[in-house]
Amino acid sequence: MSQSKYPIQKIIDGDTFVVLTKKQADDINQIFESQKRKIGNYKKEIANLDSLLRFAKIDTVYNPELGKRLDLLENWLYFSAIDGAWIYYSYVDSSVYSVDLSYYSVRKDDQTGDLLFIRNEVPYDPEKKEFPMLNWNKDIIEPKQPRISIVPLKTK
Repeated sequence: MSQSKYPIQKIIDGDTFVVLTKKQADDINQIFESQKRKIGNYKKEIANLDSLLRFAKIDTVYNPELGKRLDLLENWLYFSAIDGAWIYYSYVDSSVYSVDLSYYSVRKDDQTGDLLFIRNEVPYDPEKKEFPMLNWNKDIIEPKQPRISIVPLKTK
């Protein structure tokens, strides 16, 4: 006796039909249901984030003090970055620190991916508008590449 190998594809009057075993059909249905659940959960997350963003925008309109504080923070981040600061969060005292790197230039070690801070005799001049090459982190060997994120600040 020979056994058919499923799925079987048949063409009848130009239409293609696929014959599956019950287990194959159940597996496909489970995949579809799982995807529907994931999509539903993502839609809920997006709706929650949208409502939070709308609330924040509305709140800054009705609460000008909050709007001023957000603008102050945004401007501080922006100008700290222009001045070449290293900004980090300290878990010890829950503070955000800005380290002045105006006397340093940052280079990378191509072998290890380490960042090197080299002291200069003259401070960095932001008016020269020198900046690191784009995608410099991709030159570092894959597992040691640093994660780079663009901070969503408005430009002046």
